[in-house]
Amino acid sequence: MFSSQLLLVAALAALHSFTLASEAPPPEITPAPTPTIDKRQVAGGTGTPVLSTLHYAYTNLPYQVYPYPVLRGPQYGFNQCNSTTLGDSSNCQTLIFNGPDDFCLWGSPDPSGLIGNVEAKVVAYCTKPYHGTRVIPPGSITGLQWTKTSAYIQVVGFISNAGIGLDPTDQGGELDPHGADLQGNPLGGVVFSNGTTDSDGTTLTQVYNWNTFVGGNQFCFKACYNSITSPDYCLNIYDLVGCDYNMPSSVQNGTFTECDGDLQDVVGIYSVNGQTSTWSMPATLTATPPYTPRVPASSNCKTYSSTDLLLAGSATTSGVAASATGKSGSVAGASGSKAATGSNPSSTSSSSSSSSAPAGIKVPFVSLALLLGGVIAGGMMVL
Repeated sequence: MFSSQLLLVAALAALHSFTLASEAPPPEITPAPTPTIDKRQVAGGTGTPVLSTLHYAYTNLPYQVYPYPVLRGPQYGFNQCNSTTLGDSSNCQTLIFNGPDDFCLWGSPDPSGLIGNVEAKVVAYCTKPYHGTRVIPPGSITGLQWTKTSAYIQVVGFISNAGIGLDPTDQGGELDPHGADLQGNPLGGVVFSNGTTDSDGTTLTQVYNWNTFVGGNQFCFKACYNSITSPDYCLNIYDLVGCDYNMPSSVQNGTFTECDGDLQDVVGIYSVNGQTSTWSMPATLTATPPYTPRVPASSNCKTYSSTDLLLAGSATTSGVAASATGKSGSVAGASGSKAATGSNPSSTSSSSSSSSAPAGIKVPFVSLALLLGGVIAGGMMVL
């Protein structure tokens, strides 16, 4: 009898344990670790940093910002640039972006390069021979609009591909200090300016966040203020839709202007009938974006002649051959690409309304992507 009772108690205990186990909540699954900038800093190898986190005083730049021989490294060019490095073979990768009369663009170090092939090693081409770089040949830039806003400065304009070493047929691509591996394009490329609100107006101060498009005989470059981090006006994830969406403006070929400007809409965000939506760019672009970018209003526009801002010269082949860089060869006219249809920015202290402004510069990224089924020949696809 006692033995039977023990067996019964044991059976009831086992049943109770089974019931508790079956009623227990399911175990919590530990989520996958979220990638952080600290973890990605060593993605390329021990001690390899994220390019955009490397901050320097202009007077304290190392010879190479990114000498690490990992992934796509090491850096192609150098960052200590001065009168001894000036010339048509300079591989200076420190870009200066001060104002409409003193700025640089990234260009190919190789003759007739394609951005898709040279994105990691592009070098600085400047409008003036001040910064130890290559010099943009006189006559190469045929129109531009420089704009200063409360969050960034930017320039949009027209340039012959040859003026920055690109193949005349290259439709170009986007460059920024990030890249899929966070090494940037170009690797080791840094930007400095005395024209942002982070500078005292004289001191060259590093710009941590910037992006640019070059190619197709056009260009645009935006330098965001370090003090403005949200929203991000220098997004680098819309690299297939060019200047028209990333830096909408009323630039005209043949006109050189400097304006104050309202802030643009953050790329990809648009409103229809009062409803705000966000467009995410697909990996392969098979249709135009579902919106037309708004051109921000500009004011206090000043109109210059090209020689007020740039080196004097002609857009002819002979003019390029006789330029400061010594380059030769034919020049693809910027007017051959799709020109903006905006009204001519008026003289000093005039203003224009964004409601009546045109779509601005028409960069042929979208149409070319559609034509080739989303593949841009010679384009730069690394984000």
